[in-house]
Amino acid sequence: MRKGVKIALISSTSVVAAGAVLVGSLWYFGRKTDPVEVVPVTQHYAMYYDDQASFEGRVTAENLQSVYASSTQTITEIFVSEGDEVKKGDPLLSYDTTLTEIQLERKRIAVQQAELDLKNAKDDLAWINSLKPYVPPPPTQPTVPNTEPLEPVEELPHYIGGEGTEEEPYRWLWADDLSYDEEFIAGMFGEEQTEIWISLETREQNSMKGLVCGLWGLHVVREEDGKLKYGFFTPVLPPDEEEEVDPEPIWIDDSSGYTASEIARMRAEKQTEIRDLDVEYRIAQVEYERMKSEAENGVVYANVDGTILTLNDPESAWMEGQPVIILSGGGCYHVQATIGEYDRTRYPIGTEVTVMSWMTGETITGTLESVGDTPTTGYYYGGGNPNVSLYPATIAVDAASGLQENEYVSVSFASAGAQDNALYLENMYLRTENGRSYVYKRGADGKLQKVWLETGAVLWGYYTAVYGDLTEDDWIAFPYGKGVKEGAETVEADEPVYYYYG
Repeated sequence: MRKGVKIALISSTSVVAAGAVLVGSLWYFGRKTDPVEVVPVTQHYAMYYDDQASFEGRVTAENLQSVYASSTQTITEIFVSEGDEVKKGDPLLSYDTTLTEIQLERKRIAVQQAELDLKNAKDDLAWINSLKPYVPPPPTQPTVPNTEPLEPVEELPHYIGGEGTEEEPYRWLWADDLSYDEEFIAGMFGEEQTEIWISLETREQNSMKGLVCGLWGLHVVREEDGKLKYGFFTPVLPPDEEEEVDPEPIWIDDSSGYTASEIARMRAEKQTEIRDLDVEYRIAQVEYERMKSEAENGVVYANVDGTILTLNDPESAWMEGQPVIILSGGGCYHVQATIGEYDRTRYPIGTEVTVMSWMTGETITGTLESVGDTPTTGYYYGGGNPNVSLYPATIAVDAASGLQENEYVSVSFASAGAQDNALYLENMYLRTENGRSYVYKRGADGKLQKVWLETGAVLWGYYTAVYGDLTEDDWIAFPYGKGVKEGAETVEADEPVYYYYG
């Protein structure tokens, strides 16, 4: 029977009032977002007590030429003496040009291998960046209650059976609150297996006779280096159990199996590896070009007008990693490095620094000659946080120091005071805007605040020294995501859900 419809007459004033309430409600609920998760600083920082800041850089030469003994050729004649004045183009020494093509080819292969290692590491980083963090499956309920008494399995996960093949995957009784890890998955591989299929089942009351509430499958491939890569498939129950499957849609886990924090750490480690491999590749290129030049021309000529500053015994020089000849046109070595925004003001021009050669391990004293006013966008060999403002710095080193052009060195600045005991914050929590760094922290009112900080040295490639309004007692938010902004409501979390971090 159709019900009657009551019609009420309301005034135009009431219509306006009702409309205002409706618009206001839509505006309020439309702008309302979930609270942003914040975590304690103490979970994502390192207190590092050190008396110096350290950076890396590359050596260049100005009006200076160093000639080294070669490990593959013999010096046959030296044409100059210490103190001689020479002109650009004058011969300095000659080599025995019996360097074989095989030796040169080996060095070329070494360059190609270094380039390949660098490419593989970059491919690994691209794979890491594509990973989706693991998220626990939503709780499910059977649609048809089981009236028979069910006996739960005491310990989960529980192995049911299977051969690990696509036709007969390993079957495990699972639970909604469980997550698989690398060790658990790796333990399923047999000695000869390079790929396995795994079916994970959740059942009513965790009982083998319970109704199947959820079903999802993992396809895992073990590569030659032992690394595991994950894929997903929809498993099928044996024919005698198919009728037990819950007719509700099955939740499929399409994540990588790694948590967000694990992915972030994998990314940081791979970025550090790429930094090191890039340096090795560049050094290999320099060595190859030097050997190629030796093979093509048995005479080394002066590159500048100047004075023979040093002349060493070739054999002793080669053993000690020192140049045979140093030709000075009044110049010196320069180390091109970068320093953090805080250290830029912390160390004045003229500050003495310690320079350590990566090739010989020797330490030399240099002087801070200049620091740029604009953050650099070039490659930073320190391998630190890309979200930190870095400024170009030039360190002058004496011509007689024995450095080699294009080699890489570490630069250490002496302590400037008590503020050296900085709070080192995990890199993923820092962002930059217009060359300045900031974090989001929970304010006294419980809402997010954007706090500007100064940054200093990078520690271990994972942490950056920060100075400003941030302490161990604060709570901070991962600074990426739609709802992360000043004034957002916050909620405490032990382990936040991370957004993409690149």
